[in-house]
Amino acid sequence: MDRATLVSKFAETVGVEKASTMVDEAMDDLGLADDRAMTNMDARDVCEVIQHDYDGYIALVASELRVQLAAQDRFDALLENIPNPAVVVEFDQREPRVKSVNEAFESAFGYDWSDVVGTELQALLAPPKADPTAIATDWWEHTGQSEQEVKRATASGEVRTYLFRSVIVTRESGEVEGYGIYTDITERKRREQQLKHQNERLDEFVSIVSHDLRNPLSVAVGQTDHLLDTVDDERIRERLDAISRAQDRMERLLNDTLELARQGQVVGETAPVDVATIATDAWDQVETADATLTVDAGATVEADSERLQELFENLFRNSVEHGSSSSRTGSDDSVEHAEPDTAVVVADLGPTGQNGVFVADDGPGIPEDDRAQVFEHGYTTNASGTGFGLSIVQSIAEAHGWTVTVTESESGGARFEIRW
Repeated sequence: MDRATLVSKFAETVGVEKASTMVDEAMDDLGLADDRAMTNMDARDVCEVIQHDYDGYIALVASELRVQLAAQDRFDALLENIPNPAVVVEFDQREPRVKSVNEAFESAFGYDWSDVVGTELQALLAPPKADPTAIATDWWEHTGQSEQEVKRATASGEVRTYLFRSVIVTRESGEVEGYGIYTDITERKRREQQLKHQNERLDEFVSIVSHDLRNPLSVAVGQTDHLLDTVDDERIRERLDAISRAQDRMERLLNDTLELARQGQVVGETAPVDVATIATDAWDQVETADATLTVDAGATVEADSERLQELFENLFRNSVEHGSSSSRTGSDDSVEHAEPDTAVVVADLGPTGQNGVFVADDGPGIPEDDRAQVFEHGYTTNASGTGFGLSIVQSIAEAHGWTVTVTESESGGARFEIRW
């Protein structure tokens, strides 16, 4: 703020001549040169001197100016410390003209503060061939608070994508100002586009598997079953039984492959869910024979409930199918009979599950040398398994931003820890 601006503030009350005298006398008392631009701190000191030397309405105006200047200092400090590019604009016939920017704006867009103040924002940031009214519209489309996705060009000509948040404020004096913050989402948009392409390929893959492979397999299964019902020759029946078992395995592979493909998709809508409820529901969906489940979990977690249930289903299936003493562990699918006393436990990691939960069993466990491989696609030590179940578990966990690891339970079985 310079002397002329400060004089004009008091001139509204006492006229230019008296205001000039008041400000000059205060500046002399403070040792401020007439020709220097004052900081807000200097101006506040001038107002303090005037407030002390005068009374009545003049003192009141000086007090109000000090409050306004202090608020402006706080705002400037806040603006400067915002980590995202920020701009303050004033409007010339509804066209935003730069009044101030922060360091983050200078760094992101490649302009110095002195080069942009007073410049039309349209001329400064508009991408090539952009609609010349677009940037002004961005401000005035919503005169309250607005949040939009926009493209802006840097000084080097690079066009990047930003989430632009703005607000327009009308001051008591009638002056209209706009405040805008840019959050660079260019990389996020690129990842979203890549993910979209990946999901399109996954959809194509799922379509091929579910239609082009499942249909002929269904025909083969039907024909095999028909032959088993009509053929009496024992040697032929043995071979047909072998074919039927192979077809069953192909069916499981198809089902698990389709489920694995779905895990590559983005996790759906999330909400706080009760882990104990989801785990119990998952147990009801698994062929558990005489195995038992104990749930001692009080955790609530932000999750896609369907995906979380699938995670538990695959862990339970792994425990139950390898609870037999005749099975080594590491696989994750195919139905085998569990020992009657196979026990599975779901419990919290840490107080109230704030760190996550674990699923443990009292089966034969997973040898330490195998633990690094059990989450790999297709890895299995069970001749009838597909090796996809635990891979699906890991995919669901990672899609939520969680981690899953395997270790040994207290009874020597497998213990899977899911950490939020």
